[in-house]
Amino acid sequence: MRFRTTLTIEYTESTPNKLGLGFTELNDDCLLLICENLSLGDQLRLLQLKEARLSHLVLRIWARKYANQFDWRKERQLKFLSDDEENQLLDYMSWRTKALLNLPNSSRKWLDRKRKHPLNHIQRLSFRESNTWLIQSLPSVCPNLVDLNLGQGEGIKAADLCLVFGELKHLRGFELRNCPKNDEEFSPRARFECQQLQILKLPACVWRANAPEVFQLPKLRQLTAFLCHSLDPGDDDDDDDVGYDDDKANASGIAILAMCLRHLRGRNCQIVGLRLQCQLDGSLLSAGQDANLFRLQRFAWHSQLTVHYDVADGSIKWLPQRPQVVRRTLLPFLATQADSLRELDFTRNPHATPTFLMQATHLLRPAGTSVWHDACPPHPHPPAHSHAHAHLTDPDAEADIAETNDLALVELELLHLPNEQRNRIPAR
Repeated sequence: MRFRTTLTIEYTESTPNKLGLGFTELNDDCLLLICENLSLGDQLRLLQLKEARLSHLVLRIWARKYANQFDWRKERQLKFLSDDEENQLLDYMSWRTKALLNLPNSSRKWLDRKRKHPLNHIQRLSFRESNTWLIQSLPSVCPNLVDLNLGQGEGIKAADLCLVFGELKHLRGFELRNCPKNDEEFSPRARFECQQLQILKLPACVWRANAPEVFQLPKLRQLTAFLCHSLDPGDDDDDDDVGYDDDKANASGIAILAMCLRHLRGRNCQIVGLRLQCQLDGSLLSAGQDANLFRLQRFAWHSQLTVHYDVADGSIKWLPQRPQVVRRTLLPFLATQADSLRELDFTRNPHATPTFLMQATHLLRPAGTSVWHDACPPHPHPPAHSHAHAHLTDPDAEADIAETNDLALVELELLHLPNEQRNRIPAR
């Protein structure tokens, strides 16, 4: 049930700047119920009245409701606030939550004010856009961050990444979505000194320039490369080992996967999860021939990008996918992983035709692999004989879908093996 509450606060001439007696005579339970059903913007207006009792109740509501995180994107009415009101709201929220997500551009003023009053309890921060100034402010404002999402970076350089990974020692997750738009390459390479990193999401060109350092991270378990186009190829002594030039390695999902395989060889790692939101090509089968590196438990392919909007230059490109390429490359690749594969996700994929799904299900039926796709209606208790069911996404997954709608990416989930298991397939 949704409530729509209209609250009228009256002032009397004899008692200026004080609330009407009828409202203040309500007990705390009644006031709490009223305040809880107000929008966040209206709750902020009550705080601006500077009435002690109301302020205490509103802050009590926020401390309980937003204790774990405050997501700016989910509060739609906040777009009507002025910059000063946005910063005032951030002042209140920053002391009552562990995570501030999807912060607007106006948050830069708030960060500047917080330099003298660090927020040691903040663990997660994410921004829609970021720049060098913002990055340089973060270590002094939130020194104990464990997860940082910089969103769309403007003019970010290698020195900025060095600062993040050098100063934020507790960082376990990091994300930067777009390529740097300035002419300076990421050289010298960013030093990935933060040994606690587990989740790393970077543009493909940034990842390519720092691939050796990335794969030396001892706890890295998820690596995402957002595909992009690089104008300058850069230097890489080992590029001859891969059948792709640098531009293709930045623009092709399979080329990125091939480069990952090259750098993973000789390390105690296996790829246990693979998610592709890009086109496939005929090289996927050859990439899957390295049995020591692939031990897939989960595989996802989302290819709704038949029409792709390139955020870098604003162009719209048609990306056809020939069905015969999918059948020729993907099904044989999945067959090599049949012993370990437990989940297939073909949601948001127009190429997952009934014929293809039937072939995939028949191929993997003996292993009991679950196949998720859009064509199968959701069912709370799938029949025992059915291995195909709909993928019901959680709110975080839905938000991820919305954010990556116009981005192509490759995501790998890694498993670090003990030394005695090197080059061995783990028993199931």
